[in-house]
Amino acid sequence: MSPLARALHEKFDEVCRTELQRLRRKTASLTAEERAEVDAMSAAVTQAIAARVEAALECQEGPELTDMVARLFAVVPEAAGHGAAGRVN
Repeated sequence: MSPLARALHEKFDEVCRTELQRLRRKTASLTAEERAEVDAMSAAVTQAIAARVEAALECQEGPELTDMVARLFAVVPEAAGHGAAGRVN
């Protein structure tokens, strides 16, 4: 997985977790099992979106596209093995 793809996966996971937390009051009537199911489905959708973006980048990767995608999703790809992705201001 490229550094940009890893950063995108992390960013999308972060957004998913944040939104699920934000929506907790709306899902308060769900059982713990139902809530876990919603969380799992949301995570699966998030990962599917990230995988599609990653696949598109692999087909047409270039510095311009990489820079555009990084700016669009506000991520800074880290060098391999150097921790979590940062944010672009």
